[in-house]
Amino acid sequence: MSHENLNFRAAEISIPEIYNASFEPIGRSGWRSNVVIGICILMVMCAGIAFARQVFCGFWVTGLHIPVYWGYFIITFVFWIGVAHAGALISALLRLCGAEWKSAVTRVAEVITLFTLPAAASFPLIHVGRTEAAYYCLPFPNHRLLWPNFKSMLVWDVFAISTYLTGSVIFLYVTTVPDLGIARPRMKGWIRTLYTLMSWGWRGTAEEWKRVKEAAALYSVIILPVVISVHTIVSWDFAMQVVPGWHSEVFGPIFFVGALYSGTAAVFTMLCILIWTYPSFRLLITQVHYDMLGRVWLVLGLAWAYLFFNDFLPAYYAHKADKMDYLYYNAFGAYAPHWWMLVIGNFVVPLMCLAFQEFRRSIFPMFVLSIIVNICMYLERVVIIIPGLEIYNKLNYNILPYSISPTEFFIVCGTFGWVIGGLTTFCRVFPILPYWELAETKSRQIEREVAGVNVAYFQSGE
Repeated sequence: MSHENLNFRAAEISIPEIYNASFEPIGRSGWRSNVVIGICILMVMCAGIAFARQVFCGFWVTGLHIPVYWGYFIITFVFWIGVAHAGALISALLRLCGAEWKSAVTRVAEVITLFTLPAAASFPLIHVGRTEAAYYCLPFPNHRLLWPNFKSMLVWDVFAISTYLTGSVIFLYVTTVPDLGIARPRMKGWIRTLYTLMSWGWRGTAEEWKRVKEAAALYSVIILPVVISVHTIVSWDFAMQVVPGWHSEVFGPIFFVGALYSGTAAVFTMLCILIWTYPSFRLLITQVHYDMLGRVWLVLGLAWAYLFFNDFLPAYYAHKADKMDYLYYNAFGAYAPHWWMLVIGNFVVPLMCLAFQEFRRSIFPMFVLSIIVNICMYLERVVIIIPGLEIYNKLNYNILPYSISPTEFFIVCGTFGWVIGGLTTFCRVFPILPYWELAETKSRQIEREVAGVNVAYFQSGE
């Protein structure tokens, strides 16, 4: 590998070509995306029918029972919350750190948050049973002068998710306005009308650019504590209870770092799908982006491995009875295949692969690895929730084992259809890659020869 490729460079094409590549998918409908959207609509419709049956018939149509009162609804809720965390946090951190390679990945991460967070928010409403009474979670008095029960974890989730969703939508919209204003004159039909309304008369003046950059920096700072608080609150849904395996002091950082780890895997999955669907994106998303983001993924994997095993080692050393039962039930009981699969797929394989630059720069192997990590992170949520509830009942051998029902299966699949279909539709209406940031990075790049090696520098400022 030549020394010229070791440092980051902007896209090796001109700024007009960057525009053409960024806006290539807008308004175009290929057969691949049509098939994906059609399948996703079918999945969402099946989920709607299953949910209507649950509302009409009651919770007996699900596999939930005592003591396993939390099942795949809450498992998928935690999974989508984790994936959603990567969006705003990765974008905010890369902006604050001034990473020049951020331009090709920030909006992809933000758009993932835009669709995964509503998918996660739907499950507390589905799981509450009487969904029509969910408005009591909102902080307003009713005719009986009742306020929400602020000791309820359901209310915590409502506040956390609504705050995070509001901040993420504003964060994404502010950084998208320049692209909408720039592309507006070249668009046709209803897309041009939509861009005209959403760009708020963008003219590209110095004052407008100043406000956009200040707003992006401000939201990058504000969104960080919101992201940390949201998944910490989700971890409190478990840590505040006395169920074995749940009542843990380190669940906050475990959930937070694990969310970033799984969310980064989702970003890699999305980047690979974009490159496969739109070949022109290969000019903008290069091996260097994979290498840089892969290093971030490796650091998150090491941190999460430490926190994950740190939750078990002190209890194992102290031989706490409830924790030992939970650990043995996971490792050698009914959920042993899930346990060992998540250990191998989340720790052994990723950390060994990501340690090598050649692997990080390989697109297809990184795609396969991201799929493996996403599956194993889902299994990690399964291992946390279900075995703890089964062990909590001392008569666990006299109960009916929990298994997912068709109703739960279709509703869970419906959220996957919503996320995948939403991302596909977004790419056909709005630019998934930030043209103005890619063009700005290109305009500030200066190449100089240092000791016989061409090195790329980036001027500061506008």
